[in-house]
Amino acid sequence: MIKKQIIFKTLGASVITGMLLSLTACEKDPYMPDAEPTYLEIGSGDATFGGDNDGQPVLNSIKIMTYNIHALNPPSKPGETDINATAKVIKDSGADIVFLQEVDKNTGRYNFSDDQAKKLGELTEMNYAFFSATSVGRGFYGVAMLSKYPIKSVKKFLLTREANTEQRVLGVGYIDLPGVDSVLAAVTHLQHNSETNRLQQIKDVINTLSNYNDKIIIGGDFNEKESATDFFSLFDKAFKRTCSGPGCPPTFSTQLPGSVIDYLAFRPSNAFTVKSHEVIYETYASDHFPVLAELNFNR
Repeated sequence: MIKKQIIFKTLGASVITGMLLSLTACEKDPYMPDAEPTYLEIGSGDATFGGDNDGQPVLNSIKIMTYNIHALNPPSKPGETDINATAKVIKDSGADIVFLQEVDKNTGRYNFSDDQAKKLGELTEMNYAFFSATSVGRGFYGVAMLSKYPIKSVKKFLLTREANTEQRVLGVGYIDLPGVDSVLAAVTHLQHNSETNRLQQIKDVINTLSNYNDKIIIGGDFNEKESATDFFSLFDKAFKRTCSGPGCPPTFSTQLPGSVIDYLAFRPSNAFTVKSHEVIYETYASDHFPVLAELNFNR
């Protein structure tokens, strides 16, 4: 049996009751549905931190986080960024691996012209990998991952795109854990304004990752509520979510919490036991709450 610890700061029944937010609330910057797909990416990864660890003891557990960072733009400050606020959330969480969505690289938006994933890696002392999805301004917009341990053999896969939607991607990379050990990490962000496109994209994700015979951890903003039976009947056959069912705390939005649309999961189901699942109640940095889970290795 999976052991779960669900942690969420109570907001009060008057706030939560009746809040079933429409995903159309996400149809705003930094979504860029008219941009063209970018090039396929493959690389060796980043091993700035945590390298040469084969002689260290293997981990008993690992902390993973997914966080839609809203391009570092706090909702209360239109046109501005606050990278230190986002970095603090990540660092304070103690996460070993972080999956990021809505990440800019050299776009110049919100008066921020640098590589957000790289800068967050520097501030948190974590390795990084960025996976572009669309062209924005002078740069790119997409997803990323951070890791305390080296990221190796990174690759990006384009997901199915319907007409009048935004290109979405799946980014993967091997995390070189202490001891002779590793996991495959995968990050994605699915289409916000098309149920049929999300369904096809999760099929793409499942089919792509079925080619890997490894322990896999995945995190992302799926833009899909738990009531989407067709979607989760497919996903739950392939992956074990760190939290599922009506008891899971909402992840969106930080202004009016009412929906679970950000998820963490793993495969195979017997590779880990869920020690805890937490939604971090941080309302300033982004319009999504960070989601953190600790997994015990079943060795």
